Amino acid sequence: MSKKPRPSINDQLARIAAGAPTAEPPRDTVTASPRDDVTTLQRDDVATSPRVNVASERPADEPTGPEGYKRRVRYEKPHASIYAHPKVFKALREIAAATDCKPHDLYIEGLRLVLRQHGRDFDALNRGE
Repeated sequence: MSKKPRPSINDQLARIAAGAPTAEPPRDTVTASPRDDVTTLQRDDVATSPRVNVASERPADEPTGPEGYKRRVRYEKPHASIYAHPKVFKALREIAAATDCKPHDLYIEGLRLVLRQHGRDFDALNRGE
């Protein structure tokens, strides 16, 4: 025994246009509010409660832009590129895998060695001192 074929979209549209009843549950009723420019949905089966757990005021330290919108503040970190032959980067990745660390850790170690040779402290400079 095979399934009954589903009606095509054209058959469904024709049934809707003819005003035939459908098996769908009734939808929410739309009513006009006292203000003509606002339309609201009325549902009888839903009860709402006041939202006492939602903060209605913004913290004082949060920056705002025009019209009170929250403005995102971006703190840029300095970026530097290292140019080397791809074989150099491959060797660094192999060393990092062998020592169970990331290539970035090897770059930092190299920077520490160079700065120590020239009398500078990497950690102090990295903190902005």
